[in-house]
Amino acid sequence: MPPSAGDMVLVRKLDYATGHVLISWPGTLVELTDERAVVRAPFASLSGNPVFVDGVPFSVGDVFTEFHYFSRWYNVFHVADAAGQRKGWYCNVTKPASIDESGISFVDLALDLFAHPDGRYTVLDEDEFATASGEVYAPGDVTRARESIDQLVELAREGRLPAPDDAG
Repeated sequence: MPPSAGDMVLVRKLDYATGHVLISWPGTLVELTDERAVVRAPFASLSGNPVFVDGVPFSVGDVFTEFHYFSRWYNVFHVADAAGQRKGWYCNVTKPASIDESGISFVDLALDLFAHPDGRYTVLDEDEFATASGEVYAPGDVTRARESIDQLVELAREGRLPAPDDAG
């Protein structure tokens, strides 16, 4: 039986080749529909130090509102500081997410996008994606990943990336 809104869940990022968990973190399920699961999770740094993405510090106390889609090849993490001030969106190109009684899983495809609140954005990890495209990823998955980064860029350009108010 899948979890319900308000339940604690474990979010798992899986390795493409092996399916093994690369990293996992706890969060609270905010919304679950046939289309998506929305999770709120505090940012945690193994070192306790900020992690910088495209010049933006992700710090302990930041809140990620994560939009995991069951039929889209990406997820979107809205990032805000502890006071609710928007820092931006971190978007992962992934295979569609899955959910079960223990939580949410997604297979990462290396290609990412960071969108700033002012509309600027940067595509990240293109070199890593290019290497995996030639060595690891199936051709159909490479095509879907490229289509997905294009969709994310379009959402960022149009200011249509999801925010916490878009969730139940």
